[in-house]
This record gives sequence, C-alpha cells and structure tokens, in this order.
Amino acid sequence: MYYMIRIMKVRNVLIEFVITVCITSCQLSTADVAHVKGNLPDAAGIKLILQEMDTKEIHSIDSVVPDQSGKFSFTPVIMEPGFWLIKDPTGKILVLLVQPGDHVELSGSVRDFPDQIVMKGPEETMLLNDFFRHTRVNERRVDSLEMLLVERQDSSDYYQLTQKLDTSFRQIWESQRKYEMSYIDTHSGSLASLVVLNYAFGMSPVLGEEEDFGYYQKLDSALYKKFPKNKHVKFHHQRVTTHLRKVPGKL
Repeated sequence: MYYMIRIMKVRNVLIEFVITVCITSCQLSTADVAHVKGNLPDAAGIKLILQEMDTKEIHSIDSVVPDQSGKFSFTPVIMEPGFWLIKDPTGKILVLLVQPGDHVELSGSVRDFPDQIVMKGPEETMLLNDFFRHTRVNERRVDSLEMLLVERQDSSDYYQLTQKLDTSFRQIWESQRKYEMSYIDTHSGSLASLVVLNYAFGMSPVLGEEEDFGYYQKLDSALYKKFPKNKHVKFHHQRVTTHLRKVPGKL
C-alpha cells in the first residue's frame, strides 16, 4: 500500500511538471514571440537581416530571403520591449520598437529603403516610426543642400552661396530640435523617446547631454518608474546618474 501511494505521488508530480511545461510553452508562444511580417514585391530574392540593438552593440538574430511574391516574416523571442533593426543588402536599416506579443506589418518597396516602407503596428511601434518619417524629411533637405554645394563649388558666387545655405542648415537644425523637444515632452513615458534623444542628426545628437540635460532627466524620471528592469532604461538611468555625480551638489 505504501509503495502504491508513493507511485501515485510520483505520477502526480510528473503530471504537474508536464502541465507546467505546457503552460510555460503556451505563455512563451503567445506573450514572448513577436511577429514581423512583410510584403515587399520588389524584395524577392534579396537577403534581409534582423538585428537586436543592445545598449552597446548590435546583434544579428535572424535572416530571411523573401519569396517570389516578396513575402517574409520574422518571429523573434522577445523578453522585454526593445529596439530591433531590419537591414537590407546595402546596409540601410529600418528601426522598430517591438514588445513581446507585438504584430508588425510592413509593405511598400525596398527602393530607397527604408523611406518607401509603410508600417502598421501597435501604438509604441508607430510612435517611433513617426519620428523617423519626420526626421528623414529633414535629412533629405540637408542632403539636397550639400549636393548643391558640391555642384556649385567652382562657381564665382560660391562664398555667397555657402552663407545662404548655412542659414538654411541652421533653420533645418532648429526645426529638428524643436520637434525633438516637443516629441519628448509629449511622449516622455515611451521608450521611443530614448531613440529620439540619442539619434544623431548629422554628426551628433540634436539634444546634447550638457546643454539639454533636463530632457535626459525627464526621460529618466518617467521611464525608470515605468520600466525599472528594462536594459535600455537602466543604461540611460546609469548615464544620468554618472553625469550628476560629476556636478557638485546634484547628488
């Protein structure tokens, strides 16, 4: 009788273990897997690479070659909200903010990647997409001015042109600066604002750590309460803390 009871207990433990494994597997498949699907007719046969942006480096996670109709999909396991990249063969990238369980759909064209990509997804994903769409407009304006300078470098009025275009450059810069400030003020609780804060428009971020430190603190205060364990948030928190230690009386 004792052995029968013991065998029954062992069987019950095994059943509980199997149930636990099943539940864990189901939770992983529904909550921790993101779905990124694309339909890019002119991308058939080219290689697209999925990468994760870490706090200090970028890791290649997966790659796919779209089928003859241009359809493809990535299903990465995502343990926390983070930043993911899709890189085309020329090295250009599309940046995504993805959370566990998210579904993101991409359509359009790989021509001038990623400018011709149309994205559909959750609100946080689209917030970051809005930033890049706005910023690329300003970047194209800067590119046009730089091309004009190159084309006119041998003209007699080149100096006057540089003076005029310098004013245009400053106007674009100030426009981008106001946009980023407004974006962070409005979306300080979004991880997308971390990309906005650190994005290099030209050679350096528009909002500098010294002159615009208030925005660094603003994001730290909002995000550290909301995502205290997120690696990107913790990295930013440490950055803010390190800066404050350098300033007497701040800590």
